[in-house]
Amino acid sequence: ASGASIPGPEMSYSRVSCCAVMLHDGRVLVIGGRNSITKSLQTTEILDLTRGTSSPGPEMDIARRGASATLLQQDGAVLVIGGGCVDGTDLSTTEILDVTKNTASAGPELGIPRYYCAAVEMPGDRILVVGGISNSTIVST
Repeated sequence: ASGASIPGPEMSYSRVSCCAVMLHDGRVLVIGGRNSITKSLQTTEILDLTRGTSSPGPEMDIARRGASATLLQQDGAVLVIGGGCVDGTDLSTTEILDVTKNTASAGPELGIPRYYCAAVEMPGDRILVVGGISNSTIVST
């Protein structure tokens, strides 16, 4: 890789505090975020960099900004983790997005709410979630 950034296709919504995951087929799923001071997004978009297109992805049950996401290697679904609502509530919920079926379903509950955390899939189908902010405190676990 050259380290140079590349422009992506135009999205349906302007987004900040969103997250993105590369899918098994090379497309990119852009998740949530916000498009104004008062509007968190429930929407996702699938960016096809080869074709230069953007299309709607699964809609989440909860609008999230500052969430984390990780690709689940076994089935290609995406686990969306925590985040926050526009009212300042930090979320302890997760959602599983299935791009092939265009569906969202509830995932496991986190031990504590987390906003701006990081996550990675570990061996044995476990997810390590670290850091972030919970109730205005930076998390050390």
